[in-house]
Amino acid sequence: MRSDRSTKISSISRTREIPEPGEGSASLAAAGTTISDFSRTREAGGIFERSASSIREQLLQSEWLRPSDAYGWRAILRNVLPLFALLGLAPALAGVHAFLPWLLSPAIGLFLYRITIVMHDCTHHTLFVSRKMNTRVGGLLGAVSGVDFHSFCLQHWKHHRLYGRAGDPQAFHYADLARMTRGQLRRHLAKPLLGLNLRSVVAESLLAPRNLARSLRTGEIALVILVQVAMLTLVTGLGRYPLLALLPFASGATFALFFSQLRGIAEHGVLDGSDPYIVRSHQPSWLDRALLYDLNFNHHAEHHAHPQIPSCHLPAVQRATGTQPAPRSMFGTLHAMFEERRRHV
Repeated sequence: MRSDRSTKISSISRTREIPEPGEGSASLAAAGTTISDFSRTREAGGIFERSASSIREQLLQSEWLRPSDAYGWRAILRNVLPLFALLGLAPALAGVHAFLPWLLSPAIGLFLYRITIVMHDCTHHTLFVSRKMNTRVGGLLGAVSGVDFHSFCLQHWKHHRLYGRAGDPQAFHYADLARMTRGQLRRHLAKPLLGLNLRSVVAESLLAPRNLARSLRTGEIALVILVQVAMLTLVTGLGRYPLLALLPFASGATFALFFSQLRGIAEHGVLDGSDPYIVRSHQPSWLDRALLYDLNFNHHAEHHAHPQIPSCHLPAVQRATGTQPAPRSMFGTLHAMFEERRRHV
């Protein structure tokens, strides 16, 4: 049975209504009751307690509420530029052998996935100082990744309200792990590599009928067409290798969703079913940073507790609150979970 001490962070993230992104410091101040209630957190690595009033005072510091434009542009450049470099490399490899460009699929999928992490900060309007800049950049990155930014926002806010419960749009990553045998767990991990997770995220696709209709109505379709034509022109070598037009889509539908699921399991997955409301932070790791997260996403418990604080400040929040992250990396958590399943099957 879960204790009151073990569910504090979960009840906060579960019950609060997430303010509309971009409401800034006024919104966070208005959420003072939630922040002042944040005095205990359950984590795999332990439980911390601090003075609620002290934490609230620190969280309301203006420097913790202000995004960094430089931080945001660096994140965009380190993820978008490699993606376009890989797309440009594909036709060059095709000139050597038709199979070689498809070896780029894991890397292309990885950077498409990482771009959605940058989009994530735009959903909270915390990547840039300007609300309009967050919206515009989020829409532009959505055009690159094939994800409708408006639907992505709605689904993500829903995840904050409902994680661990029925209705969480990301629950397909982690919800049924406790009932899976070791073989079923292996098959669950392999599903995205076969494109089988696509049906769970199709509502966020630019091609979903509702999203397509909205983009036609608002005129956003023009940006989508411009970006997609540029990408297809690049990856096909000005049309010399038309089959390569499928490469970005195939990479996103498989490897991008595979990396996303690994992170989702590490952040929220449980095998014993005792606490479905887990949210974990993790120790920094170069391998995790390369394959599973960017923008301080390893500080996931802090983000769920304080979604209006820009990710550039989450390490400072962790230090100030004394949160104990999981005593391992994300891959370490995944390994520990599989070892636990192996021992109990």
